[in-house]
Amino acid sequence: MSNVSKNLLVKGAKGKVGDQFIYKTRGKKTFISTLPTVNKNAVATEQQLQVRDLFGEASNYAKGAVANPELKAAYDHKKPKGTTAFNIALRDYLKAPVVKKIDVSDYTGLTGSPIIVTAKDDFRVASVKVSILSAAGELMEEGPASLDPINYNKWIYTATRDNASLSGCTIRAIAKDIPDNTGSLELVLP
Repeated sequence: MSNVSKNLLVKGAKGKVGDQFIYKTRGKKTFISTLPTVNKNAVATEQQLQVRDLFGEASNYAKGAVANPELKAAYDHKKPKGTTAFNIALRDYLKAPVVKKIDVSDYTGLTGSPIIVTAKDDFRVASVKVSILSAAGELMEEGPASLDPINYNKWIYTATRDNASLSGCTIRAIAKDIPDNTGSLELVLP
């Protein structure tokens, strides 16, 4: 795809020219490319249909996101040059957050001891929930973590119950982004 930047004749042009090429505009740039070919006799595979459905859901989310003034402003603030809030919202829907690390170095099992969760998303992590399970797999406590006011990739969960038996306990962190995608990580204490 060629970029046409200084030609006033085609600057801002959009659309098909005959059956040979097409003009596209992205931001302030105009691009020219060959026409895409489509095989109208091809039958979509199950995987292709799933991807189409996913992109349809992502597109619907992005339309709703840019219709919401607050969310559109947030996506606009994060967009790089040459993209739109719609593009960022679409990508946000398609990418789930990732829980990178669970830091239990200060977790003593006593009420008030912290568990630090590092979670990232391509746009923003909306919430993190931490669960503490016993060695037998029983839920001992769970609740929301608070966003670290300085490092926005870290979330702090403060234990609400005493845990006398740390060995074999599982700490589970689930991060959620604005479109409700989730990512999780579990850590078994030695």
